[in-house]
Amino acid sequence: MVVPSARCSNLAREARPDESRGPASCGSIDRVGVAQRVHSTAVVSSAAEVADDVEIGPYAVVHAGVRLAPGVRIDAHAVIGGEPQDLSFTGGVTYLEVGRDTAIREGAVIHRATTSARPTRIGAKCLIMGQTHIGHDCWIGDGVVVSQQAGIAGHVTIGDGAVIGGMCGVHQHVRIGTQAMVAAMAKVNRDVLPFCAVDGNPATHRALNVVGLRRAGVANADYRALRSAFQRLRAGQELDDVGGLVDQLAQFLAEKSLRGIASFQREVA
Repeated sequence: MVVPSARCSNLAREARPDESRGPASCGSIDRVGVAQRVHSTAVVSSAAEVADDVEIGPYAVVHAGVRLAPGVRIDAHAVIGGEPQDLSFTGGVTYLEVGRDTAIREGAVIHRATTSARPTRIGAKCLIMGQTHIGHDCWIGDGVVVSQQAGIAGHVTIGDGAVIGGMCGVHQHVRIGTQAMVAAMAKVNRDVLPFCAVDGNPATHRALNVVGLRRAGVANADYRALRSAFQRLRAGQELDDVGGLVDQLAQFLAEKSLRGIASFQREVA
């Protein structure tokens, strides 16, 4: 199905990104292979870089500065790469990159970055469910699931394999670690440790992400080490045995945090 040129013309007026920055695997939207996978009602900027096998559904909008890697799927009414909702943004060419085989479902909204120095990034093999919002300058790892109607504010970092529950809210500049789990409807205003699960308003650390670790094939010895480390942190103690996956916990704690670490819910006696 051919993309009508009239629907591309309005977005084509936007500032064209520096094409030398784009991945070699992406190409122009006017390629025949791309046009066959773009719905006739979709609006795709000629300044977007779209791999040949990308699928774009009805009434979706893809703005200038967007780079879609092979295998990406954009469903109906999604709006990808619009201007950042940031009062400090004064215009200019900025970017949003979406990694291979990521699915962005119906009505999702993702904004591009506030500066050309680093794009908003969605990693490979992610599932961004319907009616979600991912703000400017976010950095989302590979294999992340963002569930229905979740809201991710600007400058949030989410590690590989994390799961963000439905209808939760994540404050700007929060870090969410690798293989973490955020429960549905949680209010996340502080950092979430790798391999851990949080819930509540405000969200607090409740336990290890047992289901996620099992699905990831974490060995029993590594799980026991993580459980011991979690118990020590909940008790307010230092990590005493750093190595393996526990080392990732220690590194996360050592890195700069603008929000601080979410507190731990104490065990019931």
